[in-house]
Amino acid sequence: MSELDLPEVSKALSLILSNKEGQQSFLFAGPRGSGKTSAARILARAVNCLKPVGIEPCGKCANCKEILAGNSIDVIEIDGASNRGIDDVRVIKERSYLLPSKLTMKVFIIDEVHMLTKEAFNALLKLLEEPPAHTLFILCTTDPQKIPATVLSRLIRVDFRRGNQTDLLRCLERVIKKEKIKIPIEAKKLIVKKSNGSFRDVHKTFNQIFLEFGKKISLSNVRTYFADKVGVYGGVDLEEDLVAGVAKKILEKLEALAGKGVDFSALRCEYVVYFQKRLLTHFGIGEKEPGLEVVGLKKILLLLMEAGRQEKEVEIEQLPLELVVINFLACVGENRNLVKPDLARGEEKEVEVLVKEEVKENVVNNKMEEKGAEKSVKATVVTGKGRGVTLKTVEEKWADILAAVKPFNHSVEAFMRSARPKAVKEGVVVLEVFYPFHKQKLEEDKNRKTVEQGLVKVFDCQLLVDYVLSQTRKKAVVIGNKPLKMEEGEKGGEEKDMYDVAKEIFG
Repeated sequence: MSELDLPEVSKALSLILSNKEGQQSFLFAGPRGSGKTSAARILARAVNCLKPVGIEPCGKCANCKEILAGNSIDVIEIDGASNRGIDDVRVIKERSYLLPSKLTMKVFIIDEVHMLTKEAFNALLKLLEEPPAHTLFILCTTDPQKIPATVLSRLIRVDFRRGNQTDLLRCLERVIKKEKIKIPIEAKKLIVKKSNGSFRDVHKTFNQIFLEFGKKISLSNVRTYFADKVGVYGGVDLEEDLVAGVAKKILEKLEALAGKGVDFSALRCEYVVYFQKRLLTHFGIGEKEPGLEVVGLKKILLLLMEAGRQEKEVEIEQLPLELVVINFLACVGENRNLVKPDLARGEEKEVEVLVKEEVKENVVNNKMEEKGAEKSVKATVVTGKGRGVTLKTVEEKWADILAAVKPFNHSVEAFMRSARPKAVKEGVVVLEVFYPFHKQKLEEDKNRKTVEQGLVKVFDCQLLVDYVLSQTRKKAVVIGNKPLKMEEGEKGGEEKDMYDVAKEIFG
């Protein structure tokens, strides 16, 4: 069973074949593309091989070659979705009592067996209980829950799963070695990454790349191949584009896919599967990679599920997915934790996001649009290398920051007066706050966003803000601050600050 891609399946079938009693009815259960049908064909060769090596089929005898070529009339593959009625099962029953024409065992492989009707299962039950001595039944399914318990009790069940990176690479290496193809490890890993855990997709994708580029394949060739197939092999490209925040790029790709006649319902399902697996990696299930944070993955999954409900209500197939992109990027502007920038690389990234802002009528300089409007903001995330923004520059510009925050929210500006800049690290301005209540209010999403908008206004680049509670009761000094201009009719200085804080607390 060394040809099998999943080691636990190989071990299970080896034990079954080693058993002298000889089992005749099997259920192979697992997700799409996990190798169920391929394993059934290998098992068919193993029980019919003329020169087996232990329990392994030799692959060279007449029987093995005939089964490998798909020419054996004694290995019968049946699609349960198309042959699901009681009459179809009666035909199978009649054929099963006929002796094999050439092989030792006649093998029936019924794919998607859960699609059979209740009457068909009842007819199949008797055959599985007392199969003819020369027959082997292998039932394959992606949904074993739909198979009646009476039928399940007559079957030896073998569970399949999606492949991990090690399994998929081993599967790919076997093909590469056999065909003597030259391809770098980075290119192999990219093919595996795009396969979404499916052995079938690995084989199909590699075969198409081989047909296009021949026996010498570079990483550039593989990237070129995938460039026009966004979403067809999982959500990797969508996640990368969402992290980058480039709405225009994503929408252009979706429109291009629409022009090619892509099934957007199937595409959305692929995205759901992909992001669900990415979510699990944050909890130690699978290999974690850089990308969306947990809250971002949760948000995109909820939006994709909502898009599924919208699919039946629209005539433009790509519209629900386009709304997913627009709504997600709008939420990015409201919650920085959805997409956490990869600041450790120390490089600048251009981020274009749609920011949905709650705009008041009395905004500064009348530059902002009406309430509820959406606008595109292009900003540069400050990284480890910096853009000249240091603790010293924040201290020097503290008065300007307060002045920039104040028109958005007087109370937030008042809370900030009881804080001081503490550090600037990797694009994050850390503020030391002297009172727990002030820290709690400043950490609210809408207030955090207000402070970050003030930082953008002063420094002309996107900075994040974080807060720490002071361990000692320090004097809330405003460093390098100049007296702020009071608007006509406003209360003065400290009196106004106390009024704003009291109003925030007591309403």
